[in-house]
Amino acid sequence: MGTRTDHAEIVVTPAEFFQIEEAERVRSSIGLKLSDHSYLPKADEPRADWVASVAVPAFKTLARMGFLAPKFCTIGTGAGLDALAAVELLQARTIGFTDLHEDVLGHARENIRSNLLQQDVELIGGSGDILAPLAGKLSNVDVVYENLPNIPMTGSADLADGQTSSTFITERSEEIPGFAEKNLVALHYLALQQAHPVLRIGGRVLSSIGARIPLSEILTLSGAAGYNGTILTYTWKVQSEPHEVVGGYAQWEREGLGPFHFYPVSVLRDAFRDVSAAAAGAQALQLERELSPYEISAVDALAMVESGERVGHTVAILDSVKIPDSAL
Repeated sequence: MGTRTDHAEIVVTPAEFFQIEEAERVRSSIGLKLSDHSYLPKADEPRADWVASVAVPAFKTLARMGFLAPKFCTIGTGAGLDALAAVELLQARTIGFTDLHEDVLGHARENIRSNLLQQDVELIGGSGDILAPLAGKLSNVDVVYENLPNIPMTGSADLADGQTSSTFITERSEEIPGFAEKNLVALHYLALQQAHPVLRIGGRVLSSIGARIPLSEILTLSGAAGYNGTILTYTWKVQSEPHEVVGGYAQWEREGLGPFHFYPVSVLRDAFRDVSAAAAGAQALQLERELSPYEISAVDALAMVESGERVGHTVAILDSVKIPDSAL
């Protein structure tokens, strides 16, 4: 089990978080130093953690397909655990990584470097917005992974205040399609756009998206940004930070966005009990239809959370493959 040591550091085990028998490229016990801005890995409940429950199954699916990522990039790395998973599972040897805050980036760099068994991995980091900090520093990348926030900040909220990995500033200069704004997936669209010039042909963006909107809307992102898109994996997770996250979705749902879908944890556990994330990806639309009778709106899900009940949501890894311009 992963254990919380104090506010500034946690320890996770690759055997549990990466679902492997023995780590070959990273330490068997991973210590992660965090700042107040860092996303906190869910060491005591991997099912609620994005890396353990979402990124790892996707990386393992790619590896089983024979697709490795010597050049890997992660947007919004947080503690750096996704980069370590890419080293272990995708044999990454060059890692680009970004995060919004300089202190988070500094800890991530140290976390990645200190937990490698061999120091032959090149690290290229930068703090700032999406992929902008790495402009001109990376090319011919195999995989870009992103798990960006969905909820626009409102009122007097401040991104510099504490851990705000679920929210983002709405003021953007880029043109964003209306469907992406309505469905709160604007940053995922922008990440696809920014990743296009750094990927090799055949390289892919793995967009980790909480599927609180229809999968058909998620798939639309790939085509709108000039990729071929499919659902690589489909899984579920317990909603972490439920008051803040569900509350954020409920607020925007009341403003006319969405609607956004949540489910009872017991329903999700039963629906995905006997199916792997990769197999679920292949039948994602069917599974979505089977779950539809159990959908809970964000407003109703918030009421459940406030009464002490746990809710969850499905998660899709949108696999957007870069195609030659002549194929568009």
